[in-house]
Amino acid sequence: MRPQLTKHGDPTNVANDRLLEACQQGDPDAWETIIDRYERLVFAIAVREGLSPEDAADATQAVFEAFLQGMSRITSGESVGAWLACVARRHAWRQRDRRSREKKAFEREARLRVLDVDLEIPVIEDRTSELYESLMALGEPCRSILTALYFDPCKPSYIDIAHATGRPVGSIGPTRARCLQRLRSLLSFSEAS
Repeated sequence: MRPQLTKHGDPTNVANDRLLEACQQGDPDAWETIIDRYERLVFAIAVREGLSPEDAADATQAVFEAFLQGMSRITSGESVGAWLACVARRHAWRQRDRRSREKKAFEREARLRVLDVDLEIPVIEDRTSELYESLMALGEPCRSILTALYFDPCKPSYIDIAHATGRPVGSIGPTRARCLQRLRSLLSFSEAS
Protein backbone atom coordinates (compact mmCIF):
# COMPACT_ATOMS: atom_id res chain seq x y z
CA MET A 1 0.00 0.00 0.00
CA ARG A 2 1.36 3.37 -1.00
CA PRO A 3 1.74 5.79 1.92
CA GLN A 4 0.22 8.99 0.71
CA LEU A 5 -0.24 12.30 2.43
CA THR A 6 -3.53 13.98 2.00
CA LYS A 7 -4.50 17.58 2.36
CA HIS A 8 -7.06 16.52 5.00
CA GLY A 9 -4.48 15.93 7.72
CA ASP A 10 -1.82 18.21 9.11
CA PRO A 11 1.34 17.30 7.16
CA THR A 12 3.63 18.81 9.81
CA ASN A 13 2.61 16.02 12.18
CA VAL A 14 3.53 13.25 9.77
CA ALA A 15 6.37 11.12 11.08
CA ASN A 16 9.60 11.65 9.19
CA ASP A 17 9.85 7.96 8.22
CA ARG A 18 6.40 7.99 6.67
CA LEU A 19 7.09 11.33 5.03
CA LEU A 20 10.34 10.09 3.48
CA GLU A 21 8.69 6.90 2.26
CA ALA A 22 5.83 8.84 0.67
CA CYS A 23 8.31 11.24 -0.93
CA GLN A 24 10.38 8.34 -2.31
CA GLN A 25 7.22 6.94 -3.88
CA GLY A 26 6.46 10.19 -5.67
CA ASP A 27 3.82 11.78 -3.46
CA PRO A 28 3.82 15.51 -4.36
CA ASP A 29 2.32 16.47 -0.99
CA ALA A 30 5.20 14.72 0.76
CA TRP A 31 7.70 16.57 -1.42
CA GLU A 32 6.06 19.92 -0.59
CA THR A 33 6.11 19.04 3.11
CA ILE A 34 9.83 18.19 2.97
CA ILE A 35 10.53 21.53 1.29
CA ASP A 36 8.32 23.46 3.72
CA ARG A 37 9.94 21.74 6.68
CA TYR A 38 13.60 22.17 5.67
CA GLU A 39 13.88 25.05 3.19
CA ARG A 40 14.63 27.70 5.82
CA LEU A 41 17.23 25.48 7.45
CA VAL A 42 19.07 24.89 4.17
CA PHE A 43 18.92 28.60 3.25
CA ALA A 44 20.15 29.67 6.70
CA ILE A 45 23.10 27.28 6.52
CA ALA A 46 24.10 28.64 3.11
CA VAL A 47 23.96 32.23 4.38
CA ARG A 48 25.86 31.32 7.55
CA GLU A 49 28.58 29.77 5.38
CA GLY A 50 29.09 33.12 3.67
CA LEU A 51 26.83 33.10 0.62
CA SER A 52 24.83 36.14 -0.45
CA PRO A 53 21.04 35.78 -0.25
CA GLU A 54 20.91 35.28 -4.04
CA ASP A 55 23.62 32.61 -3.97
CA ALA A 56 22.00 31.01 -0.91
CA ALA A 57 18.71 30.75 -2.83
CA ASP A 58 20.56 29.05 -5.71
CA ALA A 59 22.28 26.75 -3.22
CA THR A 60 18.95 25.87 -1.61
CA GLN A 61 17.52 24.88 -4.97
CA ALA A 62 20.61 22.79 -5.75
CA VAL A 63 20.41 21.03 -2.37
CA PHE A 64 16.80 20.02 -2.94
CA GLU A 65 17.66 18.84 -6.45
CA ALA A 66 20.41 16.70 -4.90
CA PHE A 67 17.91 15.41 -2.35
CA LEU A 68 15.48 14.48 -5.11
CA GLN A 69 18.21 12.51 -6.88
CA GLY A 70 19.65 10.92 -3.73
CA MET A 71 16.63 10.35 -1.49
CA SER A 72 16.38 6.68 -2.47
CA ARG A 73 19.65 6.12 -0.56
CA ILE A 74 18.30 7.69 2.63
CA THR A 75 16.99 4.91 4.84
CA SER A 76 15.69 6.81 7.85
CA GLY A 77 13.35 9.76 7.94
CA GLU A 78 15.15 11.02 11.02
CA SER A 79 18.31 11.57 8.97
CA VAL A 80 16.66 13.82 6.35
CA GLY A 81 17.46 17.05 8.21
CA ALA A 82 21.06 16.05 8.89
CA TRP A 83 21.52 14.94 5.25
CA LEU A 84 20.15 18.24 3.92
CA ALA A 85 22.29 20.26 6.37
CA CYS A 86 25.44 18.38 5.36
CA VAL A 87 24.77 18.82 1.65
CA ALA A 88 23.92 22.50 2.19
CA ARG A 89 27.25 23.14 3.94
CA ARG A 90 29.23 21.33 1.26
CA HIS A 91 27.43 23.08 -1.56
CA ALA A 92 27.93 26.48 0.12
CA TRP A 93 31.65 25.79 0.56
CA ARG A 94 32.02 24.85 -3.10
CA GLN A 95 30.04 27.86 -4.26
CA ARG A 96 31.99 30.21 -1.97
CA ASP A 97 35.29 28.79 -3.24
CA ARG A 98 34.13 29.10 -6.85
CA ARG A 99 33.11 32.75 -6.28
CA SER A 100 36.52 33.43 -4.74
CA ARG A 101 38.27 31.91 -7.76
CA GLU A 102 36.01 33.88 -10.13
CA LYS A 103 36.76 37.08 -8.24
CA LYS A 104 40.52 36.51 -8.43
CA ALA A 105 40.32 35.69 -12.15
CA PHE A 106 38.15 38.74 -12.76
CA GLU A 107 40.58 40.98 -10.90
CA ARG A 108 43.53 39.60 -12.88
CA GLU A 109 41.66 40.08 -16.16
CA ALA A 110 40.51 43.58 -15.21
CA ARG A 111 44.08 44.64 -14.53
CA LEU A 112 45.00 43.62 -18.07
CA ARG A 113 42.14 45.43 -19.81
CA VAL A 114 41.41 49.06 -20.38
CA LEU A 115 37.90 49.16 -18.99
CA ASP A 116 37.42 52.89 -18.85
CA VAL A 117 37.18 53.15 -22.67
CA ASP A 118 34.27 50.73 -23.02
CA LEU A 119 32.51 51.34 -19.72
CA GLU A 120 33.24 55.05 -19.43
CA ILE A 121 34.07 54.39 -15.77
CA PRO A 122 37.52 55.31 -14.52
CA VAL A 123 38.99 52.06 -13.26
CA ILE A 124 42.28 51.91 -11.47
CA GLU A 125 43.92 48.86 -9.99
CA ASP A 126 42.67 49.38 -6.43
CA ARG A 127 39.06 49.65 -7.69
CA THR A 128 39.09 46.27 -9.44
CA SER A 129 37.62 44.53 -6.42
CA GLU A 130 34.95 47.23 -6.13
CA LEU A 131 34.07 46.78 -9.81
CA TYR A 132 33.78 43.03 -9.33
CA GLU A 133 31.51 43.40 -6.28
CA SER A 134 29.32 45.92 -8.10
CA LEU A 135 29.08 43.67 -11.15
CA MET A 136 28.07 40.74 -8.94
CA ALA A 137 25.50 42.93 -7.16
CA LEU A 138 23.79 43.72 -10.47
CA GLY A 139 22.43 40.20 -10.72
CA GLU A 140 21.13 38.68 -13.91
CA PRO A 141 20.86 39.39 -16.81
CA CYS A 142 23.22 42.36 -16.32
CA ARG A 143 26.06 40.27 -14.92
CA SER A 144 26.05 37.85 -17.86
CA ILE A 145 25.58 40.49 -20.54
CA LEU A 146 28.30 42.85 -19.27
CA THR A 147 30.71 40.01 -18.60
CA ALA A 148 30.20 38.66 -22.12
CA LEU A 149 30.50 42.09 -23.74
CA TYR A 150 33.52 43.38 -21.85
CA PHE A 151 35.40 40.44 -20.37
CA ASP A 152 34.94 37.49 -22.71
CA PRO A 153 38.11 37.14 -24.78
CA CYS A 154 36.05 35.65 -27.65
CA LYS A 155 34.16 38.95 -28.04
CA PRO A 156 30.74 37.35 -28.67
CA SER A 157 28.24 39.11 -30.89
CA TYR A 158 24.84 40.33 -29.71
CA ILE A 159 23.38 37.25 -31.40
CA ASP A 160 25.67 34.96 -29.39
CA ILE A 161 24.85 36.78 -26.15
CA ALA A 162 21.12 36.70 -26.90
CA HIS A 163 21.32 32.96 -27.50
CA ALA A 164 23.35 32.36 -24.31
CA THR A 165 21.05 34.45 -22.13
CA GLY A 166 17.76 33.47 -23.76
CA ARG A 167 16.90 37.08 -24.59
CA PRO A 168 15.82 38.64 -27.90
CA VAL A 169 18.72 40.04 -29.95
CA GLY A 170 17.09 43.47 -30.06
CA SER A 171 17.03 43.69 -26.27
CA ILE A 172 20.79 43.27 -25.74
CA GLY A 173 21.74 46.88 -26.61
CA PRO A 174 19.06 48.56 -24.46
CA THR A 175 19.70 46.09 -21.63
CA ARG A 176 23.43 46.82 -21.89
CA ALA A 177 22.74 50.55 -21.55
CA ARG A 178 20.52 50.07 -18.50
CA CYS A 179 23.02 47.69 -16.92
CA LEU A 180 25.91 50.11 -17.45
CA GLN A 181 23.85 52.89 -15.88
CA ARG A 182 23.10 50.70 -12.86
CA LEU A 183 26.78 49.75 -12.62
CA ARG A 184 27.81 53.43 -12.75
CA SER A 185 25.28 54.18 -9.99
CA LEU A 186 26.64 51.39 -7.80
CA LEU A 187 30.20 52.58 -8.32
CA SER A 188 29.24 56.22 -7.70
CA PHE A 189 27.39 55.24 -4.53
CA SER A 190 30.39 53.34 -3.21
CA GLU A 191 32.64 56.32 -4.02
CA ALA A 192 30.38 58.62 -2.04
CA SER A 193 30.32 56.27 0.97
